[in-house]
Amino acid sequence: MTECGQHIYLVCGSGGVGKTTTSASFGLKQAMAGKKVIVLTIDPARRLATALGLEKLSDTPKKIDISKQYKGPGELYAMMLDTKRTFDRLVDKYASSTEARNRIFHNSIYQHLSKMLAGTQEYMAMERLYEVAKSQEYDVLIVDTPPMQNAIEFLRAPVKMMDMINNSMLHLLLKPTMSLGKSGFRLLERGSEQVLKIFDRITGFAFMQDLSEMLIAFKDLLAGFETRAGEVDDLLKNKTSEFIFVTTTSEHAWDELRKFYNQLKERDYKLGRVIVNRVYDGDVFSPAKLKVLHTKLKKEVGAHTANSLVDNYKKFLPLIKEDRKQIKSFEELVSKDKVTTIPLFYGDVCDVKGLYKMSCAL
Repeated sequence: MTECGQHIYLVCGSGGVGKTTTSASFGLKQAMAGKKVIVLTIDPARRLATALGLEKLSDTPKKIDISKQYKGPGELYAMMLDTKRTFDRLVDKYASSTEARNRIFHNSIYQHLSKMLAGTQEYMAMERLYEVAKSQEYDVLIVDTPPMQNAIEFLRAPVKMMDMINNSMLHLLLKPTMSLGKSGFRLLERGSEQVLKIFDRITGFAFMQDLSEMLIAFKDLLAGFETRAGEVDDLLKNKTSEFIFVTTTSEHAWDELRKFYNQLKERDYKLGRVIVNRVYDGDVFSPAKLKVLHTKLKKEVGAHTANSLVDNYKKFLPLIKEDRKQIKSFEELVSKDKVTTIPLFYGDVCDVKGLYKMSCAL
């Protein structure tokens, strides 16, 4: 459980909606409120590092220089999830002995499984979050979740991983390893096609021996993994933990938000905010009001410029209206006070200055 002063935010959404820059901007805003903040990203494109002016991020927290935007006690840190390193730490924690731990670490099959099991990345993200939260070093923890087609998959993935470990590996342990044919590996099909491809490329007695040793050693870890999964779930249900859903006004956005919102309620998780990114923002003037403004503009900037400005406004007006309509539907679904909009910026947000501009809209 987190202490009263510590807050956790999990930033979710489909790929391409701006989760990474939103996470960084929100982190900057929290730091400028005097908080010690860390942003944990799982973004393989390294966009967060670029936006923060860094060449790269690692599994070790890196302090970000925000002195040009802010003078005060708040601090901003960022780090990149290293899935395998986090997995290794779990093995080190829950292995029954040093010998068992070493057998797992040096097992060739484990090297592949620790990277490819379905849900590993998401499960380890939650594990790393738990580690950082328990350290009590930060006031605010922000998790930039993995890019994916559907935000709901982030909630499902860790459960899928645990189901695969329990249902597949324990079943394998009940059979003599040497008698397992290819059919024995069908138990892994629900987990990862990539794992099966690796198995197809490895043949011979050495492989079967590695499999046997790894499964026997891995059995000791299952109880520990399940215990930690429960602890992470409790952490996410804490009143100081919230989910932030980042979306746009795209065609399928409302349906995805509805499904995600229902999934959160089913799990007793809290939706803190819906952030609608890249919104066409502007006033909607009546024809009469627009005519008055046009006349005023002609006096101030000349007829040619005034005509160009009004024509450009008319082109964007349908987009502004459509975005307003979509945003209203979001507000009706989750309540108006939970919806925040960020206007469409010209150019990418690729540095701390851009993050500051974006944070002002949050």
